[in-house]
Amino acid sequence: MGGDLSKAVPYEDRPFPARTARPLVSLPGNMLRFGQSVTLAAGLWTRNLVTSAEESVESSIKYPVNFELDEMTQETKRESGRFSIEFATLAARLACFSYLEGGMYWRSDTRPVDSFHVTHPSQFSIGMLAASNKIPAFVQGFEPDLIPESVVVNGESVPLDTQLASGWGRVNSGLLKEFDSDTDVVIMHDVKKETIYIMWQGTQSNTDAINDVRFLPRYWPYGNKSYFASEGFVRSHEAVIMDVRNTIEKLWSTNQYKKIFVVGHSLGGILANLNAHALSYLMQKELEETGLPKEERLVCYTFGAPRGMTWELRNDYNERVPHSYRFRNDEDIVPRIPSPNKYHAGIPIILDEHRVVLNFDESAISSFIDDKSEISEAFSDHHISSYLSHIIGLQSRLRVTPEQSDQIEKAFASLVEPTDQKQAWTILQPTEKSKTNPLARYLKVGVDPVPLPAGVKAILQEAFGKEKVTDEICDNLLYYSSKLNETHIFDLENSEDVQEVSINCFRTSFSELVLESDKALNIDKLRYRLAFDQMDSDKNGLLSPREFVQAAMTVRGEGDLSKETEDEEIINSLRKEFKECYNHMKVPYPEDPNMELSTVSFTEFYIWAKENKIAAEQLR
Repeated sequence: MGGDLSKAVPYEDRPFPARTARPLVSLPGNMLRFGQSVTLAAGLWTRNLVTSAEESVESSIKYPVNFELDEMTQETKRESGRFSIEFATLAARLACFSYLEGGMYWRSDTRPVDSFHVTHPSQFSIGMLAASNKIPAFVQGFEPDLIPESVVVNGESVPLDTQLASGWGRVNSGLLKEFDSDTDVVIMHDVKKETIYIMWQGTQSNTDAINDVRFLPRYWPYGNKSYFASEGFVRSHEAVIMDVRNTIEKLWSTNQYKKIFVVGHSLGGILANLNAHALSYLMQKELEETGLPKEERLVCYTFGAPRGMTWELRNDYNERVPHSYRFRNDEDIVPRIPSPNKYHAGIPIILDEHRVVLNFDESAISSFIDDKSEISEAFSDHHISSYLSHIIGLQSRLRVTPEQSDQIEKAFASLVEPTDQKQAWTILQPTEKSKTNPLARYLKVGVDPVPLPAGVKAILQEAFGKEKVTDEICDNLLYYSSKLNETHIFDLENSEDVQEVSINCFRTSFSELVLESDKALNIDKLRYRLAFDQMDSDKNGLLSPREFVQAAMTVRGEGDLSKETEDEEIINSLRKEFKECYNHMKVPYPEDPNMELSTVSFTEFYIWAKENKIAAEQLR
């Protein structure tokens, strides 16, 4: 994406004191934790990554065991507290967004550091503005926004940007970073939906990894009994809970909110569980005064979360946070790691490329496949982008009839089993799962459009009609699918323009171009993307300043850019164009040179073209 966002802008208001180095394994306690991790790793191999069944516990939400989500009712008829595909999709997007914090907002290039800098949200590039939905309708399904720097309570301005109450870090527009425990939290909000969102980031550092394996029990200070949880998780949570609570209470005092939605992935998943349980006590009075059912006022969705609660705490959690679901992506190793006397919380869901089972019997379904020889799958299944891919694939599948869904899968399966070796794409090396399941395979599409083969085109047109599945869509469906990660998976650090196409990318792309109400907008973006890629001479997914300025001059009839034009002059022309975009959007332009654009991503290019009312045909 444009701009070097890894170079953060100093936050001048409150510098932090220098800290002395503290080796990770210098203390006796940390040596013990290291020994625990070694023991744990050995245990994993001997148990073949499969743990024994957990004891059953009554849930206040009644589901049959092994409930297929394909059978669920429409979202508009959903009963209070029951699973929501919209909540699940939003939760997965929020969990993805929480990982942007590491490279976009905070700078900590070495550890330990003497000081750190904070990028202020007003200094986003246009690409980040789009990711946080300041550009309406660009990223579908992602509506929450970062919280403001301050709120007005009883006529007085109350700051939300503060130094942490304890520890070493800062709260900055809802971004919390505590460096001693390396705990990262993002708080967002949506006033229209009266909801505050809390996202807990997963493992990103050595400090996080040490907290992951500190599984000895530690007192959990919430509830009417003596509860315990894994000490590493308790330590991470308690490092920031005071500031999380203070921030939420200040927001809540504006009388604009009635709901709290907590999400997290991996380490962030168990921290989200603990946080939801803590808030059920800390915010009990405020939540009860909303008048909403218990199942709707406090919600928690997690992805790939490890075990971390003792049995008694887990039972209290299920009682106090009944609308809580934990996703496990088939072979994901983290939820299956054994932890002595620790349990999961929430109603379990297992999923893969084409199956989703709610409240599955963990003693009967250890995974969807029996072959455990592909150890790499245990780790690749843990990635948050894989969870989001599967969930948006499910959402797309639920928009069509079962028969139509079968036809889409039939079309994809015929693509990954080509008979014509001259086809313009290649098949990736199949995993153990994909040797028997073509829906688990991926296509690797080039940077140029590859039309669907005639047979695949016929399958889709027969199922949905030629008036919907047009020739333009068939010619560009794989191309559109290959770009999907840029706006759905939030893979903003990777500028590669070639993306792998999975069954979920294929399903979702088909839905966006054929079935959704805003399909015209998606087709419009497709046409601009085709123009963008034609200008991108080195096919790296970014326009150089010269490529972009030449395009701007061409559409305005200003001729060609002289070869003698200095680079500095070209960059100044680029910045002038985007300053005008910022002015149109009424957003301050980042004057710091570290934040200014030096290349142009498609997101920025698209917004520039729309703001200047330049048609895609003019650019092609």
